[in-house]
Amino acid sequence: MSAAQEHLDIDPQNVNWQSFGSYTGFRYHLLNVDVENRVIDLMFQFDANEKCFYHAHHQPSSTLVLQGEQHIWEKDAQGAETHKVRRAGEFGISNQKEVHIEGGGPDGGVIYQNIRCGADPIYSILNDDLSTRLDVSLEDFANSLAVQNGE
Repeated sequence: MSAAQEHLDIDPQNVNWQSFGSYTGFRYHLLNVDVENRVIDLMFQFDANEKCFYHAHHQPSSTLVLQGEQHIWEKDAQGAETHKVRRAGEFGISNQKEVHIEGGGPDGGVIYQNIRCGADPIYSILNDDLSTRLDVSLEDFANSLAVQNGE
C-alpha cells in the first residue's frame, strides 16, 4: 500500500478520481488491490442524478455510503425494475450475484466498496439486454491500480 493510500482524505476534491473509459457521470479510485488475499477496496463518486451501467457482481461485497446517496436499480427475472436508496452512513452487504445499475442522488454520492474475490470474474459489464459485454478480473483491478499510481 502506498503512503498516499494509508491516509486518504475522502474529501472528493482531494481524491485522484479515475474515469471509466468513455463513461461519464461517475468515477472511481482504487484504495487497495491485494492480489494474494484477493481483496479489493475502492471508492466511487457519482454526479448528481447520474447512473453508471448495468453490471453483475459475481463476488461478495460490502458498501458504505460516505456522502450523498447511492441509488440502485435492479431487474428481476421478469424484467421488472426495483429502486432502492442508501443514504450517507448506510451500509449494505451482498453475498450473491447481483445485477443492477447504480448512481447518485440529487447531490451525487460517494461510496466505499470492499470486494472479497473468490474467483474471476469479479464483475461483468452488461449490455442493455443484460448479456455480458466484458468480464473484469482481479488482474484487471491490479493493472488499473498500477496505472492510477503511475507505475
